[in-house]
Amino acid sequence: KDYFGSKVDVVLSDMAVNTTGNKNLDSIYTSELCMEAMNFSKKILNNHGKFVSKIFMGSTFNEIVAEAKKIFKESKVFKPAASKKESKESFIICKFIR
Repeated sequence: KDYFGSKVDVVLSDMAVNTTGNKNLDSIYTSELCMEAMNFSKKILNNHGKFVSKIFMGSTFNEIVAEAKKIFKESKVFKPAASKKESKESFIICKFIR
């Protein structure tokens, strides 16, 4: 907030860890990044702000979606058409801080 002088409209996170080859472990690590970005967005987004983050389907997926529903009035998961069918990568799109 201090850097921008006011709260911001959008937080976009395309972060992912360097993959290890262990899909479950990679999913957990990337989920941790998503949660950190979501917690950061709570501090810096204005009331009508939007949050978008990469998310992998895995053991922590439902936990992240549940947390997003607590923080934001609207949230949905989106898998781009260009994403490979076997890819576990999706994006969570949230708006309007509670």
